[in-house]
Amino acid sequence: MTSIITLTTDFGLADEYVAVMKGVILGRAPDATIIDLSHGIARQNIRQAALLIASAYKFFPDRTVHIVVVDPGVGGSRRLILLQAHGHLFLAPDNGVLGLLLEPEHFQAAYELQCEQYYVQPVSSTFHGRDILAPVAARLAKGLDPAAVGPAIARQAIKTVAATEVNIDHKQHIVTGEIAAIDHFGNLLTNISKKCLQDLYGSEKPFVTITVNGRTITGIHGSYMRKAPGELLAVIGSRGFLEIAVNQGSAASYLAARLADKVRVEKSRA
Repeated sequence: MTSIITLTTDFGLADEYVAVMKGVILGRAPDATIIDLSHGIARQNIRQAALLIASAYKFFPDRTVHIVVVDPGVGGSRRLILLQAHGHLFLAPDNGVLGLLLEPEHFQAAYELQCEQYYVQPVSSTFHGRDILAPVAARLAKGLDPAAVGPAIARQAIKTVAATEVNIDHKQHIVTGEIAAIDHFGNLLTNISKKCLQDLYGSEKPFVTITVNGRTITGIHGSYMRKAPGELLAVIGSRGFLEIAVNQGSAASYLAARLADKVRVEKSRA
């Protein structure tokens, strides 16, 4: 059993919100190890948080407890859930933030949180991360049976994130995706996977061009250092997806790029 708890939020670090969640956890599970995945999720950006947790959880031991609080519906009718999947435990609002973790072959169980005996009382209508998710995570880290948190819910009843599909034109060998996230360095993380490119172009890819916001990049490089400082390039990032970067700079600023901007990959005509 592990007593690791990870935190992913859009709270930032200027206020006390993250610290008091940790205080609640440690007050109930003093031996817990708390790891911050990110508190820099763009405000209320459910999809960005979903992508982050789906890429990060796998590097932690089985039965790690992951709290995800990106919750524009806090205080409303949305429910809070515990998802058991991939050998891990995920606590979050049911708003799509766990929607990329629902593959049938990895789904174990899911429950709606209805265990007020574990909550911080009185429960705030605006801070369920502190008053509900944090204390329940602490109990789980100490060995609480997941089934004890509330009634079971079907996998199909859990909300999924609104994801834009990658469009693949097999005849023209063109892939059209979008910018799915922008990281701290200004790298543009797309939803075009390495596997998608391999399936279309083969393991020995021909030269391709990538077009973003009217700018064209030739080839996919092995690292940022393949270009001179300040130059634009494309790489396959650590998450296994196509990224647009500027060596020692910000591609987001360079291209005036935003989330959901289109990214086009095609065979080079050269």
